[in-house]
Amino acid sequence: MKQIRSILVFYMFINFLSAQRAIDSLGVAEDFIIFENILKKGHPNLYEYISNDSLDYVFDLTKNQIKDTSDIDVYKTLLGITNHIKDSHLVLLPPKILKKDQYYFPLSLKIINHHLYTDTDDFDIPVGSQIIQINDQKSDHILEKLKKYIPADGHNLTRKYRMLEALFGEYYFYEFGLQKQFLITYRQLDGTEASIELPAESSVKVKLRNAKRYSYFAKFHGEQNNFKFYTHFIVNKSPFTLFKKELNTAVLVVNSFAGDTRVFKSHVEDIFKEIEQQKIQNLVIDIRNNKGGFRSNTISLYSHITNKPFKQITSEFVASLSIPEKKHAIRSFSNEKQVLKAKFNNHPVYDGWKFNFDDLETMMIPSQNKFTGKVYVLIGGATSSEASIFALNAKNNKNITLLGEETGGGYYFSNGELPVYYELPNSKIKVIMNMQKNNHYITDKNVPKGSGVMPDKHINMSVEHLTLSKDPLLDYIFRLIKGNN
Repeated sequence: MKQIRSILVFYMFINFLSAQRAIDSLGVAEDFIIFENILKKGHPNLYEYISNDSLDYVFDLTKNQIKDTSDIDVYKTLLGITNHIKDSHLVLLPPKILKKDQYYFPLSLKIINHHLYTDTDDFDIPVGSQIIQINDQKSDHILEKLKKYIPADGHNLTRKYRMLEALFGEYYFYEFGLQKQFLITYRQLDGTEASIELPAESSVKVKLRNAKRYSYFAKFHGEQNNFKFYTHFIVNKSPFTLFKKELNTAVLVVNSFAGDTRVFKSHVEDIFKEIEQQKIQNLVIDIRNNKGGFRSNTISLYSHITNKPFKQITSEFVASLSIPEKKHAIRSFSNEKQVLKAKFNNHPVYDGWKFNFDDLETMMIPSQNKFTGKVYVLIGGATSSEASIFALNAKNNKNITLLGEETGGGYYFSNGELPVYYELPNSKIKVIMNMQKNNHYITDKNVPKGSGVMPDKHINMSVEHLTLSKDPLLDYIFRLIKGNN
């Protein structure tokens, strides 16, 4: 066993060194100054979760420790700063050092109650087995180390966990180095522990295996072809409907609010016409895998489930009327002068510019073809950005029941508009910063700061749900409706 561990450490050291690129202290210092200027001049709520003095201390401490290093270490250092800011739309992308033919952690994992579990039955490891250790690192230690790679609004953990499930192998590499072998200790459902040594796999193989996840619930829907289900149900970006005629129920799955707004609106109108024709009494809207898109699409959908005008945004704020460090921007929103100066210039406040009106509010009226039955909305940690705003609309509506777990998007505000993409010149790290803060319309001011949108009824996945591939939310709703009938 000691010999195996020594070999694993050797592989980790050699491969990790070969994947990194050296940067001298002058290059690191230049990147850091640009990064600091971007944030201090353009971020719309830099001091929401950390004071000005405390953040300055973090910046100064980091500057005093600058030395010759690697691009990956610069990436980790900048992550240490963005984690203090707690903004899911402030994203750092590492330099492109991973290729598809390189080595990934081979297992698909699910996080339940802060523990790692296998999400497939590959390699003769039973689904639902708890991962105890990977290469002598305890799983709770691994999770704690990897959290910093996922930006989240406020103190939210559900978004971090859902993103870690999807990209575990990539973040594991950044933290622990590229490895060719993994010694995995796991606990089976009967409590017995076992170990297995697995080779790393290409990202292509890992992604193909991802389609077999039990937590996608293909068996629950009676689908034996995992890949067909994955394509139609999980990664399908167009809204689609499943009908449970015996329960007079429709499940409307909306995995994205992106895409052409006119096409989306037309598609949604057709769906609700069919729902009316089918005389559906219960509507379930599933946005658990929805990471956002365009607010106008959320409005189109919500207008079909409300009977009165509604609101989303109370005010919009920017800290600057120009893009900071523009020469390092590789992509930004169009019409900078019109969007920033023409809109905000006449609305100064002490720390920036604030526009106390929502441009889209005139659209927020009920559709003529609105649904009048019972509505349920399903949310989760992957529900973020504009999808979280839709969830907040549902939360504000007492006639709608919100089920699942806390959304990944913030409750009180979000920074999801006017994005600018930068590339730091030496490390080649990309920085994505959104310049506009939107303050949300809320009806409950007692929600703790730093939270996402909370469900009316919390329903979390258990290990039993995972092993049975049973969707706990839909199972609960179907049994509830059946009982009511």
